[in-house]
Amino acid sequence: MGLFKVRKNDNKKFTQNNRRDVKYVWLASEKAIFIIESEPREYRYSYGIQIKPLDGLYYSSKEKKKYNANELSHCNVILNVDKNTPKEDLEKLEKGKVVVLGYGEDDIIIENGEE
Repeated sequence: MGLFKVRKNDNKKFTQNNRRDVKYVWLASEKAIFIIESEPREYRYSYGIQIKPLDGLYYSSKEKKKYNANELSHCNVILNVDKNTPKEDLEKLEKGKVVVLGYGEDDIIIENGEE
């Protein structure tokens, strides 16, 4: 039973301050790169997709502030997508895909490891 013993001081690490913040954001720039971490979820006014931002500007309408990808690295980021987005576009957004917006084909290098 010592394996599951609860220590008195261990409960301090589960405080509100140590939880990762959740930020609901919109795209604020024409160029962005992010990784999709979950399937799209339908909300009342938009769709929400959990992402990991790698580049670009993102706008939080709740805080009325713009963030770059580095500022959001410690947060759970939910990207809002317009409710009027066609279903076939939403079906393309699968977990694990990398999304590159606003860059030309000459700006991107894709290497698949095959020779």
